[in-house]
Amino acid sequence: MLLRCTIPQISGQSNILVECGVTACPAGPRFIDFSKQPRCNPSPFIYHLMKLSVARFFFISFGSLALKRFCFLHCLQISARILSWAILLPRISKMSEMPEISEIRNPLDEQKLADYLDNMSLSLSQPDSHLPRFCKPYEIKQFTFGQSNPTYLVTDSLGAEYVLRRKPMPISKLVSKSAHAIEREFFMLKGIAECNKSVEKSRKVPVPEVLFLCEDESVLGVVFYMMEYVEGRSIKQPDLREIPESQHMEYWKSIMETIAAIHSVDCSKLVKFLPAKHFPQFQSERLENRQNSPSYFERQIKTLTAVQASQAKTVDEIPGFGQLIKWVLDHSPKDPDKLTLIHGDCKIDNFLFHKEKPEVIAVLDWELCTMGHPIFDLANFLQPYMFPKSLNRAILPGATIGIENPASALHVEQVLQLYESILGHKWRAGDATNNPRDLWKLGSVFGLLRLCVISQGVAMRVKKGSASSASATAIAGLYKNLSPLALDLIKKEQKL
Repeated sequence: MLLRCTIPQISGQSNILVECGVTACPAGPRFIDFSKQPRCNPSPFIYHLMKLSVARFFFISFGSLALKRFCFLHCLQISARILSWAILLPRISKMSEMPEISEIRNPLDEQKLADYLDNMSLSLSQPDSHLPRFCKPYEIKQFTFGQSNPTYLVTDSLGAEYVLRRKPMPISKLVSKSAHAIEREFFMLKGIAECNKSVEKSRKVPVPEVLFLCEDESVLGVVFYMMEYVEGRSIKQPDLREIPESQHMEYWKSIMETIAAIHSVDCSKLVKFLPAKHFPQFQSERLENRQNSPSYFERQIKTLTAVQASQAKTVDEIPGFGQLIKWVLDHSPKDPDKLTLIHGDCKIDNFLFHKEKPEVIAVLDWELCTMGHPIFDLANFLQPYMFPKSLNRAILPGATIGIENPASALHVEQVLQLYESILGHKWRAGDATNNPRDLWKLGSVFGLLRLCVISQGVAMRVKKGSASSASATAIAGLYKNLSPLALDLIKKEQKL
């Protein structure tokens, strides 16, 4: 995109930035000398990207600063009253809502990826192919989130954006062959999208469109897949304090509608899209004997016990682990009557929201999804309300929620009631205690136990030098503090 604009001569000034709004400013352009302003506009982030100094730059505004989409152009040449504009910086068009990206921390062979995408584009001869045509060259950045599976933003030469998720290392080097299951994530997202086609809007699970899965480790050295990049609003604070309080219940309604939609997926249809190689336990012959199989919590405790023991060979054990798993097994409920899909990592930062209204537009990070008991998704999402305020403030500065605050328990009860009303059916007929509020304590303790194992795993990867997240070191130390919290919780006769 090239712009040509006539403005008054500015003597002696050759460095100008331009904001081009969607609509022109009726009053005409205005000039701001950054060197004389107490705060610069645009953000210092712009200068960092452009490798420029803030000093002695002018800003020309052709539209409202409130506009959501705008771009900055660098003025290359001034000639009398005519300015010639070039070098559009398309990524900066989203400056105010930039995704959390950084330089690549976990390297991947960018040339091999480019060759693979080029070859894929050349082979797209079928007109009905759902794959886009990737256009080189590519810009690759890494998202700051993603503890276990490095996640990247891939932008092609036309500005089209995609997300690449990969395993942290080759399958042969993984501690657990079932960990880092991005293949499961790929096929689950694909299966959910298929199930969405036959249900009403309120029961559709919002998921990004997956593009392809590459299980050939000779390409990048690891298994990876790519999906569409969904542009939305990421909310990090579980108490929604960045949202006007008057809108809180509208957001919670959308959140609970989404979780209820996940738990309402017709799993008899879903399993038809799940290949036996990655989902052997969900094949028809295994599911027919489901009533005689171990429950979700029994299966999870068995898995967590094995993972904890393996990780403890590298880092310290989880304090009180044996006591915690015994309590969970002694208090675990039976699975719901209907086979139920659970997300497995249900939390606020895995939900992407519409930029302008309280609506969940995508649920991310399905690596830990399985068929199980829905209380875990609810307990995991609302987990910060069970943390002490001090822990919440350490993780989220300024947080007011916490287990000491009576308003926290009241909020949890209201949200669980909202979920039940939206879901519209009981989890298990004839079992009055198999409901979100009666199982809240069990879900909370299990959630803390599982978080301990995850934190211990991050600690192991930090020690081995394979952690993929920028915040891995902080998370690595959590499990030694969370375990006493879970042990304290089981001693209390606390109910909602």
